[in-house]
Amino acid sequence: MISDPEVTIVMYHYVRPIVGSNYPKIKGLELQGFRRQLDYLEKNFNIVSTQEVILAAQKQKTLPINACWLTFDDGYKDHYRYVMPELLRRGLTAAFFPPKTAITQPVVLDVNAIHYILACSGKSQDLEKHLNLLCLKNGISEEQLDLYKLEFKRKFRYDSASTIYIKRMLQHVLPEDIRRSITSTLFNKYVRISEEAFSSELYMNISEVSALVSNGMYVGSHGSMHYWLGKMSKKKQRSDISSSLEFLEEVGSNTSEWVMSYPFGSYNNDTLSILKDLKASLAITSNIGKAVIGYDNPYELPRLDTNNFLQ
Repeated sequence: MISDPEVTIVMYHYVRPIVGSNYPKIKGLELQGFRRQLDYLEKNFNIVSTQEVILAAQKQKTLPINACWLTFDDGYKDHYRYVMPELLRRGLTAAFFPPKTAITQPVVLDVNAIHYILACSGKSQDLEKHLNLLCLKNGISEEQLDLYKLEFKRKFRYDSASTIYIKRMLQHVLPEDIRRSITSTLFNKYVRISEEAFSSELYMNISEVSALVSNGMYVGSHGSMHYWLGKMSKKKQRSDISSSLEFLEEVGSNTSEWVMSYPFGSYNNDTLSILKDLKASLAITSNIGKAVIGYDNPYELPRLDTNNFLQ
């Protein structure tokens, strides 16, 4: 077969039927659209396994022309319930990257709490006003809020400026104790379900992640707490990543040749150094583009979003 160092890495998150969903406003790939997209990818690409990509990076194997690697972030129950059965039916494999804490504890990660707050709250402009009011009540000055708006209230990809401002404020801008308190307040007001019940509905459990592995899927690291790694100290990054590797061992995944998917696509030089020390094989980003094995840094492989393809 003709070989090619290029590989198209496709990034997925939510995959679910819209009909019957309790949260139809959540941005995700509708299940029938996912099936049509797989039809398209199978017709136009050669879908390869994680191990094939690792071996290509190690120069032990060449990839076929139009190689395509499927990756699924965040550990959603969608991946066990809908994605894995569809892949198995077609004889395909993929890589899955669940954050440890979401799988092992009855919590809702901030990233997902924010998604559902936005989906349940109606207009993002009204939610922004509520967020700003809570910031003021928690000691953030109006002058500081104005600076935050100036820096972070900017349209990005598929989101409005107001939505991006809300996300950034609750993801990493506000001090951790304040943003967790505000996120909890907003979640209770708009989503109106206990965190424990919501967590069991949203994420896979340990046995389901283990079932991915036993069915031939690859499970890699997405950190432990889904932090913006690039905004953390090196010590805290290493602790978070090391903890995720313990989780991979627990579910039966291979940690001698392991792959990292950066939460939020965030990393820095410290992260790259840690991955080298911990002997990661590859790491995938949310940078847009096709990966060129042997040319790109193996710890900075770009991906394309599912929205970049026919559905």
